[in-house]
Amino acid sequence: MRSCGESEATIARSLGIDADTLRKHCADELDNGFSHRRREVIGLLYKSARSGNVTAQKRLEEMTRLAGAAVEFEEKSKQPGATEAPVAPSRATKRGKKEVQRDEAFSAGTNSEWGEDLAPIPGTKPN
Repeated sequence: MRSCGESEATIARSLGIDADTLRKHCADELDNGFSHRRREVIGLLYKSARSGNVTAQKRLEEMTRLAGAAVEFEEKSKQPGATEAPVAPSRATKRGKKEVQRDEAFSAGTNSEWGEDLAPIPGTKPN
């Protein structure tokens, strides 16, 4: 139950004992329940992959690749002189069509014979 995220109080209630009694007699299971269950599940996955289950083989390969990448990342970050990856300069965000239309409406008639006729009245929205 601990490996599924249940609290000690919930486990104790389901067994009909006090949480202190549970902690006293099952301390190892409470502390290491998740890692024991994960080891068991990975063992079953490995056994299934060895027997020819392609889905299990793919999943096991993915888990191995991710674990290897995590170890490499940790080793590189612990090396002296290791710096963070350079931050890419932020690109100007692309304006949406409504923003473009709004800006064009505010500047409509500028430098043309229409001039002030198309200028919006202050405090109102242009048509």
